[in-house]
Amino acid sequence: MPKLSESSAFAVLRIVTGLLVFPHGVRKLIQGPVAAIGHQMTAHGFPASFAYVVTAGELAGVFLALGLYSRIAALAVAVTLWGVVIWVQLGLLTRVGTGQGVSLEYPLLLAVIATLLAVLPATRWSLDRRR
Repeated sequence: MPKLSESSAFAVLRIVTGLLVFPHGVRKLIQGPVAAIGHQMTAHGFPASFAYVVTAGELAGVFLALGLYSRIAALAVAVTLWGVVIWVQLGLLTRVGTGQGVSLEYPLLLAVIATLLAVLPATRWSLDRRR
């Protein structure tokens, strides 16, 4: 099996994570953030306008995928997804591994990956890498 460099492996992880998160933000942007998830925001004690913050955090996925402002984009994605995990999906914690906890498992995995990407330096495949 061919060996993949650490930098290339992190780049793949960064690109895939960004590409998985970005379309969620696009959907909210097209529908209108408040129309898309405003009712969920208020149900969890946030003002409906907080939907714009969530949408921006997901749209940061494009910067993450491109490797442009990578660490800041990763932090925005991480904070957004940790918010989803803690305030929206945490009640599913006892269902992890049963097939009924997927709504928690997916954002939890992406939150952990984005958190790690936020502390890692830019890879050689990032637009913002230092030469």
